[in-house]
Amino acid sequence: MATVKKVCVIGAGVSGLSAIKACLEEGFQPTCYEQHDDIGGIWYYTEDLRPNQGAAGFESLLSNLSKNMVCYSDFPFPEDAPMYPTHKRMHQYLHEYANHFGLLPYIRLGTQVIKVEQAKDHVTSGKWVVYTAGKKKKVNGICI
Repeated sequence: MATVKKVCVIGAGVSGLSAIKACLEEGFQPTCYEQHDDIGGIWYYTEDLRPNQGAAGFESLLSNLSKNMVCYSDFPFPEDAPMYPTHKRMHQYLHEYANHFGLLPYIRLGTQVIKVEQAKDHVTSGKWVVYTAGKKKKVNGICI
């Protein structure tokens, strides 16, 4: 019986969500660590900066790509969506995507990755150790 490979995905923005989905499609067991209290990356707008926030959107932010270019290929925007989505509509879309493909159970909100390093047996096992506040987890792969 084959062992399921565990993969750590860091961040639940546009790329992180698609990484979780790809891991599931390939039979991997993903765990996504998102340091903030919601998914969406830059599309998760709050009036005040959140602790450890990198890039930040702003209230009037619109995508500079059309909905047809910015959407996931297997999950188009509805016909009635604006051609150039607002940050609110993009954030909603990412939630719709995550719900449609059942990604939310694999995401650990409010969990910051502090460090990632090769496991002591990395040369033979290829494994990594992921450190979060007070915990560590050995995984087969990392996706950032």
